[in-house]
Amino acid sequence: MISYKYDKEREIAIFLAEKMSNFEALSILNAGKVNDANQAEHLAKFFWCAVDEMIKLSKSNVEVCGETNLEEWSEYLMASLRSYLRGNGYIKEWDDASENS
Repeated sequence: MISYKYDKEREIAIFLAEKMSNFEALSILNAGKVNDANQAEHLAKFFWCAVDEMIKLSKSNVEVCGETNLEEWSEYLMASLRSYLRGNGYIKEWDDASENS
């Protein structure tokens, strides 16, 4: 299961998946796990798209789940998702998505 340091990370990730209409990421986040390399790749790519979205929201001073310091939350979320994917054998999927973001 994806382990978050703070519950708010999951809330923000779900908010962003919904906002971006990324139903595959939403399904993964709600399940709390990936089932295969394709889902791992999708989750990693979602994270980097979510970072872009958080930058846009921050520039517009939009509050997300009661938070305005989205840079800090993106760092927490990155640590959680990276740790989960790497710890479950999906190092390549995380690294590929990171390099191509």
